[in-house]
Amino acid sequence: MSRADRVWDRRDRLRRRAGAGLTAPRVAGGTRVQKIALGFSVALALLGVRLYYLQVSLHDQFAVRSASNYQRDEVLRALRGEIRTRDGVLLATNRLAVDLVYTGRLRKSERETPIPGWDKIVYLAGIGGDVLVGGQPREPDYEREPATVLARNIPQERLAALYEYTVLVPSLELRERVERVYPQGKMAAHLLGYVQEASESQVKEDGYTQGDLVGRSGLEYSLQKTLEGKNGLRRREVTAAGKPQTERVIDPGVKGKDVTLSIDSLLQRTAETALREGLADVNRGRAKFGKAPEPYARGAVIALDPRTNEVLALASAPTYDPNWFSRVPSPDPKAKNWAIDPNRPLAELDAVTANRAVQAYAPGSVFKIATTLMQEERWGNFSLPCNPVYYFGRAPRKNWAGYPLGVVDGKLAISYSCNPWYYHSAASAGPERYGRTLVQRMKELGYLRPTGLEIVGEKLGEMRGPDEYTSPQDPWYPGFALNMSIGQGSVQVTPAQVAWVMSTIVNEGQQRPLTVLRSVAGKREALKPATSVVYNGKVDAFRFVKEGMSGTTAGTRYGTAQHEIGPDRFPVRTAGKTGTAENGTSSRQGYAYTHAWYEGYGPIGKDGTPTFAVVAFFQFGGEGSGPALRAVKRMFAARWCVTLDEKLSALPLAQQQPCTGELEQMHQVYKTRAERAKDSAAKATPGAQTP
Repeated sequence: MSRADRVWDRRDRLRRRAGAGLTAPRVAGGTRVQKIALGFSVALALLGVRLYYLQVSLHDQFAVRSASNYQRDEVLRALRGEIRTRDGVLLATNRLAVDLVYTGRLRKSERETPIPGWDKIVYLAGIGGDVLVGGQPREPDYEREPATVLARNIPQERLAALYEYTVLVPSLELRERVERVYPQGKMAAHLLGYVQEASESQVKEDGYTQGDLVGRSGLEYSLQKTLEGKNGLRRREVTAAGKPQTERVIDPGVKGKDVTLSIDSLLQRTAETALREGLADVNRGRAKFGKAPEPYARGAVIALDPRTNEVLALASAPTYDPNWFSRVPSPDPKAKNWAIDPNRPLAELDAVTANRAVQAYAPGSVFKIATTLMQEERWGNFSLPCNPVYYFGRAPRKNWAGYPLGVVDGKLAISYSCNPWYYHSAASAGPERYGRTLVQRMKELGYLRPTGLEIVGEKLGEMRGPDEYTSPQDPWYPGFALNMSIGQGSVQVTPAQVAWVMSTIVNEGQQRPLTVLRSVAGKREALKPATSVVYNGKVDAFRFVKEGMSGTTAGTRYGTAQHEIGPDRFPVRTAGKTGTAENGTSSRQGYAYTHAWYEGYGPIGKDGTPTFAVVAFFQFGGEGSGPALRAVKRMFAARWCVTLDEKLSALPLAQQQPCTGELEQMHQVYKTRAERAKDSAAKATPGAQTP
């Protein structure tokens, strides 16, 4: 072998060695990859076997389980709008109540199995027998209800213990609901009204859902669309047994609009107190005539600002607590049943839930300011002796006073409440002509029509002129016109209408509807527009009447209210009119059962422009110069910061410091007085320290 051959042979061996060194590692690396691939293959095979087992072998079992889970839509109850007074006192709001509900058990075997801890659940929740069958919960009738409500309004202190027993029972739920509550109890009850859950007919016909709160009376009824809001929707996935799995809010809903009333809380409470304390005045009158006392007062007080006709107080008695009706179960079922039981004694007379401020009654002499106005406008003023008896034909008609009151004109007829002046007014004009004119003019002034109050159930009253007597069995007699001239006979009006007509006279013929709304959803309500009811431009006729009302309280010999609120007995000058109305009961049982009325306003004269007007009414309360006048005196005193003693005396007047400004000033005065009283009490207590 030549040298060149040896060189090439050596290179060839070296190349083969190098090649062998490179291929050996590749063979080892390939082995690891193959092992990994084999592992994945085995895992995939096992997964395939598992999937086959789950999807094929166990298909029927999982298909049933999947079908058993379903979505359940639940109503998210909208919160009802709150109601407050103009000075911020909360009158109506909402709270979350918790009920125990039973959603049912579909399988018979489950229904036959006792619920764990059932005896303790019954005790803690206070479950009654009316929802039990054989000691176990009644199964829901799914055509009528999604669940059986076992207990309402579970007490807060029992919820934690009850939850421990119900959490493991899929068919039992502690379910929240919205409940309407009235924090001030009876305050402004007749104005507010109350709510209850929608009835079955309302659910079917009016688009409500089961459990919605619907107003039954008062503002809760008339402002239903404003207060109710819009329900939302929550979607839950639940098991066949009803146990929630997941949930989400589809629609949060919309809260109802909050409402602020024109009512002032201090004046409202005073009105309600005046009705309660007026019972003593009523019963003093009963004792005077040897009659049995009443158990409670029946009447109404309405107060307003005549500049705007915003109602500042509206109270009716006897009263009730709206919580009796809105909360389930009722916090006082005995009182609730008393209020609505039609079979108990005096139930029809009491009419506890009726708002007497908008019910119609004979007005008596408070009606005279309107008939005086009509006489002055149409036929002019006149004078005559106010004697104890007036003869129309041969029929004698008595005045309230059994002695002569002297010669009176229209002004003094108001001040003295002289019936003969009004009888002569009707007789001189001609009874039929007078009757027709009266009905027409009274309607223009505000009687026989709605006052503008935003509440339902307002009566329009009654006045029958000669044209309304069309039957031979019910004929018109000329004497009817004389009765109407003094607010008797067929005349029926509401306390709210009396206040409205008085305000129109105070404003000299400018008539603005009444209102109890101040703002809705934070937006101030515009004042309702005023219209003129002046007859033929005779504004002086309204001033004429106001002068007569001023004489009721001061400056005349026989003013019928001077003994309570005359200038020597009350520090703020006012004007007004007393009223004592005969009725069917008084004609049978005597004068002690007449209706008592008083209407008044102030301040007047040097004390300022009228900012406050009040009407008080006591059904079968006796003379208007008694209970009704004293109730208005209480209202005047509260509004103008006048201190009254236990006998309702404002004497000595020199110590009084009336506040005749706006309501804000009134509240500031009372706040300052309360702080001073607190400081004085602290100083008088030994060892006390003022913070």
